Amino acid sequence: MNTLRSIVLRLRNLFRKNQLDRELQDELATHLELHIADNLRSGMTPEEARRQALLKLGGLEQTKESVRDQRTFPFLETFFQDARFALRMLRKNPAFTAIAILTLALGIGATTTIFTVANDFLLRSLPFSNADRIVMVKRYDSKLAQSGWADPPTFKYWQAQNHVFKEMAAWSEITNQFNLTGPEGPERVSAKQVSSNFFQVLGVNPILGRTFSDAEDRPGGNPVAIIGHSLWITRFGGNAGILGKTITLDGKDYSVIGVLPAAFRFSTTPEDVWTPLAALVDGGEGGFYLNVIASLRPGVTLSQAQADMDVVTRPWAAHFPDFWSSDQRVAVESLRDRYSLDLRPALLTLFVAASLVLLIACLNLANLLLVLATSRYKEIAVRRALGAGRARMIRQMLSESSVLALLGGFGGLLIAFASVRAFYAALPPSWQPISRGGMDGAVFAFVLVTMLLTLFLIGMVPAWSATGFDLTKALKEGLQSPLASMDSPSFRAVLVIGEVALAAMLLTGAALVIKSFVRLSAVNLGFNSENVLTLNVARTKAGADTFYKDVLERLSALPTVNAVGAINFRPLVGSGWSQDIIIEGRPPLPRGDLIWAAHRDVSLGYFRAMSIPLLLGRSFDATDQDKSVAVISDSMAKSDWPGENPIGKRFGVNCAGTPCHWNSVVGVVGDVRELGATADPSNAMYFLGTMSEMTLVVRSAGAPTNLIADVRGIIASLDPNQPIADIRSMESIVSESVAPRRLTMLIASLFAALALLLAIIGLYGVISYSVAQRSHELGVRLALGATKEDILHLIVTQGFGLAFVGIILGMSGALALTRVLARLLFGITPTDPLTFGAVTLLLVGVSLFACYIPARRATHVDPIQALRYE
Repeated sequence: MNTLRSIVLRLRNLFRKNQLDRELQDELATHLELHIADNLRSGMTPEEARRQALLKLGGLEQTKESVRDQRTFPFLETFFQDARFALRMLRKNPAFTAIAILTLALGIGATTTIFTVANDFLLRSLPFSNADRIVMVKRYDSKLAQSGWADPPTFKYWQAQNHVFKEMAAWSEITNQFNLTGPEGPERVSAKQVSSNFFQVLGVNPILGRTFSDAEDRPGGNPVAIIGHSLWITRFGGNAGILGKTITLDGKDYSVIGVLPAAFRFSTTPEDVWTPLAALVDGGEGGFYLNVIASLRPGVTLSQAQADMDVVTRPWAAHFPDFWSSDQRVAVESLRDRYSLDLRPALLTLFVAASLVLLIACLNLANLLLVLATSRYKEIAVRRALGAGRARMIRQMLSESSVLALLGGFGGLLIAFASVRAFYAALPPSWQPISRGGMDGAVFAFVLVTMLLTLFLIGMVPAWSATGFDLTKALKEGLQSPLASMDSPSFRAVLVIGEVALAAMLLTGAALVIKSFVRLSAVNLGFNSENVLTLNVARTKAGADTFYKDVLERLSALPTVNAVGAINFRPLVGSGWSQDIIIEGRPPLPRGDLIWAAHRDVSLGYFRAMSIPLLLGRSFDATDQDKSVAVISDSMAKSDWPGENPIGKRFGVNCAGTPCHWNSVVGVVGDVRELGATADPSNAMYFLGTMSEMTLVVRSAGAPTNLIADVRGIIASLDPNQPIADIRSMESIVSESVAPRRLTMLIASLFAALALLLAIIGLYGVISYSVAQRSHELGVRLALGATKEDILHLIVTQGFGLAFVGIILGMSGALALTRVLARLLFGITPTDPLTFGAVTLLLVGVSLFACYIPARRATHVDPIQALRYE
């Protein structure tokens, strides 16, 4: 307690220095007078009395220093003195100070921005009480290199046989949306069906009510629902009386038993309604549609859980070889991977790029500080001659760097604050992090560590170099010439070479990402997205065929509509389902070699509305209704009937164990990249017909958003209780599908441009300083007959030599490091020779330009003035 009190008092005294000095002066004066009076009474002369009093007090100034050391922290006082001196020095060089702070702010801001985003996606704890102990259990297909869903029997078997999980739960997205109707109007809401223990596994408790019971999560159980906080507020006004009330979902009444917390999110798009999984599991229905999560037992690691599930699943897979091929196994993965796996490569790459920018900024600033320290040679030599040790001088110079690092860090925080908001604004809703913390303690700790590292990088080299000289030699030279260690170009040359090399690596990576995005943007998706409006409609009432027929007829009658259609799964949004097929006249294939094709139900006019080209045969017409005919994609035609005309050929769908339903091919249309530009076109088969849930496609003569009001009016006129959802243009959907890659490209381009600018500034600064230092030499050369062209060639050659070494090293490093970009690239290799060649030429060009300007200035040196100065 006394120690703490002493520390607090010492810190407090730092801010009362003048007052304490006055009090100390008065106190010492009083003691001195008392001692003098005592000495006078003892018979001493006035002079002797004062001398003896001073000796007894130990000297006034020495006593003052001793007391000051006891009442404060001397090292802090010294630091504040150095900081004040540093501020005065920085005020004398406003241009340098502004450039230094801006350089650091940009570097620290870039790294802090990416760290903040990466923290939200990769590091921040998920919004569940025991998130670090929750895993996902999946079937993994090594042949397809992708994870899949489980079927209900497998889920039940895993629940009963595992030894590593406290609890295991499941959810399904077979019905991921409901039509919510009532007095408040119709609304399409997102939904999930979960097992009764789902929220217990996550450790989430409702803020009102309760979770599902086992009795409710079985066939015949009471229809109950839990609603999300957002729906509770927006639709029901946050009324606590919602518990026990009835809501209507898809025409069926459910009793509300709970409201979830506002902070709870399980998906990037928050769910509005949760219902029991019920018959989907306990009813024994087949199919693979369950996502499985589990909470690890205490002390069980992820690898132990994986090993246990491998053993548990082996006999089950052997018992069902038709569903568990040799390529399939069970995979236990962290729940975190569900939210971050797709973005992790891009975020880590951007973080490395931002760190390179900061490192280049530090090298640049270290170079500038080294030049500044060289110009202060006389001051440093005089200080050392007066008794300042090397450690004291280094500490003083580091204090100047500390001020720059502090101001740069503060500026970086401001830049990061704005940049993070802009980053998330540019990301579509489906790519937002599950948990956002913004500038929290982890981010501030990162900034602090970054500032300390920055301080070391920008301060230690100049400080060590500027104080490492022979004082005797310097004094003998009369402080007329710079120090050998400081005048030597080795330090600055190494820094410049490092800057150019790092910039070359960053520029190469950015160029690869840009070229990849250009190729990605040029990919033919298989349809024309211009002037197309799409919207999702789920018909839960009877007569879906008639309803959609009437909607499409009324939409087509609008004067600005060119074509209308409908499909069960919209490209780039819904992947839909696939079915196994057999080709007529060919023997059945084993389970592991089945032919699969995506199932698509479309209306008349769909291909025209999406501008999907007809390649062979014909499209659907009105006479095909209720006929067993199909239109197939070009990839399906080529893979299933290679070298043949598929028109008139027949294939069966889901023929295993059931009478085969045969379909005749009447047409072939172009491939559609339904999962995005990076995915290969899938085999697709189109059938004429409508399902309960369809996506309407309307091609307009003008801006598609102008049709929104008409579309809403037509649907409301047919059924006022029919909600619509996800109404937007196809162009916005295409743009959203490439949004993360576009954002990665833009950020990488910005970082590369900043790195190149800093490297060129550093090269220009070194050459300019070299020209200034060599004015005498250049004057002598000119006086001895050298031409301006000779001087120009000399300076450019020496300056470009540094840049050339940096380019060679940077390109060598890029060859090794850009391989990690493979997952972010499309259509090019990480060692694309054209990209490397273009970047090399760019670096050569700008380096020559950076060397030419100071070299041209060197040709104007007056030899008479240079010689007269010496």
